[in-house]
Amino acid sequence: MNKEPETYEELIRKKRCIDLTKYYELTISEVEQIYEFLENNPEGYVKGGSSNITLIPKNDVKNAIVIPSRRIDSHIDGLLLGNKTFSVIPHYTPSSGGFSSSGGSSSNNNNNNNNNNNNNR
Repeated sequence: MNKEPETYEELIRKKRCIDLTKYYELTISEVEQIYEFLENNPEGYVKGGSSNITLIPKNDVKNAIVIPSRRIDSHIDGLLLGNKTFSVIPHYTPSSGGFSSSGGSSSNNNNNNNNNNNNNR
């Protein structure tokens, strides 16, 4: 990636590879490897997980290349990077508030309906 981008596609690819370093610990040579992979595999994609980054050629999972890498941002579960996409997968934390499994929420709805009916009279 030492060369200057000559096309808009090269500029965007370079930016996406640099953005990848916001989420994963990568060496310069690993970033260059990812850039070259995307350059040589226009339909390929990069999938980031919790402890590695996988370079997957189009329809060829058998020849995927795995780069061990530590995820920096704990607020994500991973990401998907390609020549046409950059998607961050946010970390999902189930909430414990709101509804109870005992059916308590249905009685609240009935109370709300009764209140609305009383207000409409």
